[in-house]
Amino acid sequence: MATTKHLLLFLLIIAIITITSSTSLPFLTTEQNQIATKIIDAMVSSGSFEDWSGAFLNNNDELNGPVLTSTLFLPKTSVEGINATSPLVASYHIVPQWLDFSVISLMMPFSRIPTLLSGHSIVVTNNSASGFTLDGVLISEPDLFVSPTIVIHRMAFPFNFSRYGGGDIG
Repeated sequence: MATTKHLLLFLLIIAIITITSSTSLPFLTTEQNQIATKIIDAMVSSGSFEDWSGAFLNNNDELNGPVLTSTLFLPKTSVEGINATSPLVASYHIVPQWLDFSVISLMMPFSRIPTLLSGHSIVVTNNSASGFTLDGVLISEPDLFVSPTIVIHRMAFPFNFSRYGGGDIG
């Protein structure tokens, strides 16, 4: 009986480590890259963070064709110096994985979540239930939208990828 409990605990630990330690960008097919480009272009063209979710959903519509399984971290307000019309900013706010809050909440501090911005990942900076933050930004509304392939979380502010993202974007 103790052996079974230890085995289950070991398997749970391995699963959590696998989920939280991924640092490589999942391979995207040519079709997925085309969908990602279309989504990013639409978000950038929308002109503001407030319009990102509509652009994201309209161009990643499960009813009208193939979708990019992904998570959008949608900023609630703007911050000086972080431009909603930058393709780099938009790419950094999209993760090519389905990550609802129950999955993200299992991640340990300093875990990295690869984004569509090649070579850059979001960092779990606080995993407490009262103040879960990514890149130092509070998830103000987790699971704002959840479908079988898409998740949107509302963030208090845009991410500062020059501080946490893994590289200088300028």
